[in-house]
Amino acid sequence: MYIVLGSNNLFFMLHKIYNYFGMDGLLHIICSIIIVRFSDLFLPLWTAALIAAVIGVSKEIIWDKLLKKGTFDKKDMIADAIGIAIGCL
Repeated sequence: MYIVLGSNNLFFMLHKIYNYFGMDGLLHIICSIIIVRFSDLFLPLWTAALIAAVIGVSKEIIWDKLLKKGTFDKKDMIADAIGIAIGCL
């Protein structure tokens, strides 16, 4: 079964994702993808995914929550998880 998305549907989906996560969330997704794909060059995929998860969670908890250098946001951790999943594909 093939699902064909017209350009309007694809744009609408991307617009909804952007409205939910914002630019910061998109950066979390992109960075997580890059971390997984780069780490996967040298390590097994599960290790690369684990490294990306540790970096994402550490950034939110240590940098944002404990050091108060940013804003702790659960959406950022969701965005990290999405980026890790995409990076594992």
